Amino acid sequence: MEEEESKQINKTLNDLSVKMDKKIEELTKSIGKTLGEKQEYAEGKINENPLAYVAGAFVGGVIVGYVMGRGKG
Repeated sequence: MEEEESKQINKTLNDLSVKMDKKIEELTKSIGKTLGEKQEYAEGKINENPLAYVAGAFVGGVIVGYVMGRGKG
């Protein structure tokens, strides 16, 4: 009797494990697709006006450097 219950529990756990693996795989694919779309969008925006993004990155870097430099003083 206990052996049957043990087999049933193991089967149930195995089924749950398989379902979890499938869900994780679906989520991973969904996240990858979303990130790919976001990257394409960002690349498209940067290609439209590259100088604005380079200038923004430069100013951001100067600000971060200034703030970090003040923290050491």
